[in-house]
Amino acid sequence: MREFFHSVKFKIILCIAALLLGLMTYVAVAAGTQTLPEQVISTVTYPFVTAANAISNGVNGFIDKWVNADTYKAQNDELRELVTQMYERSADYEALQKENEQLREMLQLSKEHKDLVFSEPCGIIARNANDMYGGFTINQGSSTGISLNDPVITSVGLIGRVTDIAPNYAKVSTILSPQVNVGVYTMRTKATGVIENSTSTAEQGLCLMSQILKDADVEPGDVIVTAGQSGLFPEGIIVGTVKEVYDDPNGLSKHALIEPAEDCFAITSVYAVVDFDGKGLSFGDIAQ
Repeated sequence: MREFFHSVKFKIILCIAALLLGLMTYVAVAAGTQTLPEQVISTVTYPFVTAANAISNGVNGFIDKWVNADTYKAQNDELRELVTQMYERSADYEALQKENEQLREMLQLSKEHKDLVFSEPCGIIARNANDMYGGFTINQGSSTGISLNDPVITSVGLIGRVTDIAPNYAKVSTILSPQVNVGVYTMRTKATGVIENSTSTAEQGLCLMSQILKDADVEPGDVIVTAGQSGLFPEGIIVGTVKEVYDDPNGLSKHALIEPAEDCFAITSVYAVVDFDGKGLSFGDIAQ
């Protein structure tokens, strides 16, 4: 039997069998079918084929990155440049919008207060975190015409006054601070008083209007404006609205808590009033 497997006849039979197997495979593929041996072979070899494809794709990807590295870098640089330009245009647009808004505010303020001369818009560049009254520093000073004690306002109302000055900056104390005392009156009845702040009112974010005559007609909701009799503040600048009215313990006068027209802690830009009718004059000078 062993001799048969080594004989020429067996080798011829083996060749014929291989030829027939190849012919059957060709016919099956051409006919769109798959024989059982082919299914077995396909199942066995599938993981190897998949792994080979993955390796081939990885190698191709690596070669592509290496060969086209300069092209990809140039494309990335171009995309970064486009993004940078978009950000710059966005920033320029926002700055232009803010500038236009400030110009509109100045125009409106000039129409409402024709006797006032304003500084350029001043940006707030620093705040003192320990200042419970909301004091801040602006980016303009004496070199741009701002002076010590100049009133500081927004298009909404009074913010405070300049209490420290340098050529290129100024410090502002707000209307919540005891450093800012200003004569005021109610628009509805012209009842007068003085803003005299305290720590307790500042903690509530309110101003204290004192020295109101006991029989004066002052009610919650009344609008409070500057009286303009001290030489430090012009007349008619809105301070805020009355929130509460109560009698003084002495029984001779009463007080009003004022909610400021503007949030001193939230503003980002202001204007200094560098000149106005009666600036620097005392009450006696104005009376004459």
